[in-house]
Amino acid sequence: MRTSFRPLQRAGFGLAALAIILSGCQTSQRTSGAAGDVFSQVSTNVYFTPVNQLLTPAGLQIELPGLRPQALALSPDEKIFVTAGKTHELVVLDPRTGKILQQVPLPSDKDTDPAPPDVNAPILQPDKEGQVSYTGLVFSPDGERIYLSNVRGSIKVFGVEANGKVIGLFSISLPPATAPSRKIEIPAGLAVSRDGKRLYVALNLSNKLAELDTNDGRVLRIWDVGVAPFDVALVGNKIYVSNWGGRQPDAQSVTGPAGRGVKVRVDPVRYIANEGSVSVVDLKSEIVTGLHASALAVSPNQRWLAVANAGSDTLSVIDTRADKIVETIWTRQSPADLFGAQPNALAFDQSGKKLFVCNGSQNAVAVVDFNPGKSELCGLIPVGWFPGAIATTHHKQRTTLLVANIKGLGSNKSLNPERNKGSSSLQYRGGISVLVAPGEKELPQLTQIALANMRHGLLQEAKLPARAGQPARPVPERVGEPSVF
Repeated sequence: MRTSFRPLQRAGFGLAALAIILSGCQTSQRTSGAAGDVFSQVSTNVYFTPVNQLLTPAGLQIELPGLRPQALALSPDEKIFVTAGKTHELVVLDPRTGKILQQVPLPSDKDTDPAPPDVNAPILQPDKEGQVSYTGLVFSPDGERIYLSNVRGSIKVFGVEANGKVIGLFSISLPPATAPSRKIEIPAGLAVSRDGKRLYVALNLSNKLAELDTNDGRVLRIWDVGVAPFDVALVGNKIYVSNWGGRQPDAQSVTGPAGRGVKVRVDPVRYIANEGSVSVVDLKSEIVTGLHASALAVSPNQRWLAVANAGSDTLSVIDTRADKIVETIWTRQSPADLFGAQPNALAFDQSGKKLFVCNGSQNAVAVVDFNPGKSELCGLIPVGWFPGAIATTHHKQRTTLLVANIKGLGSNKSLNPERNKGSSSLQYRGGISVLVAPGEKELPQLTQIALANMRHGLLQEAKLPARAGQPARPVPERVGEPSVF
């Protein structure tokens, strides 16, 4: 196993770069919350968040009021892409212009007939409570169907007509969960077989993987996997499943609660989850990865599987021929950094030589030169607030990134200083970034902006030796200085 990291150029970022960005900003209204948090648009395409980070997202920004986009999928012909979040609909967009083409209601859980008399009939009773799960949104290989994991225990099925119009078709009910304190399953990641006849579903509460018949929704097979399975990927005749909580506990494991009565392996000293894993179904084996193994991405040649370890700030690269980890890639600038990256989604470009990673807590997409055993982090692209899903599209020899920013550009537009009490964290405003992947000349400048936005210079200063005689602060400026807590 190799740990890879290419130091990024640091000249010019930090406090100096932050000052340059702010000095060119125009004055605008700011809105303070009850606790003094500041939500503001500082200038054109410059936003200040309540966590003291700046957002200067690259590319075209599509706002999605009321929605926190958690999943994103691109059609096989790359003519449309879809996203879903905290609303009861599927949003259809144009990947080149970012234009919202449709907002399609979720089909009712009562509509379970896969072959209704008229599939073009409008939904009479759309599901007004369902919404996408943690993840789980995928097209069939022929592009004629879309499957969405509903957090309320079903799979929503949509049809794509020849003209690109998306319609709600029916719902597939899932078996009850085996979790002690919840019987409604939470489906997560999805994958469809090459012939489109089988749908594979990560059953997050039951710690299982289900195989469904796409024609009638029947459960064909179920396998045990790890704890809290998240994503699914198919490579040949093998199925890979990432597990947030790692391997299922055995008799010798120290365990802790994982929610709904489920148990997870924990560190015997700190009593926190201490591993993630990837289950390999046909071999009935499991590969231990970093913490909180999340999204999976298969290289175009099917040789490599990249795993986003959100709790470890790393990517695990698995050789699908040997089913072994051959490389671990850091997604933050240095393993010693005090501020994490939280990689949670990733996608290859068409060549397989670039890997794009959503670093959620950095509000950036990391660009990795992918060469197993020698892969290198080569830069960052600033996007919106907490990117959580990504896809790549290819047109005229250019790679375009489609990024779902869960918190968009912040909820500042819905706030008013005269009625702060009417605002809450449930007033979602997510968004999509559409941008052409930068070249080698543009990436260094974008990296400096992304680092300045996350106040990386101050984080570097925090690692300097502690100073004597400093007053106690809630958050000390340097490690080792006194705190009031």
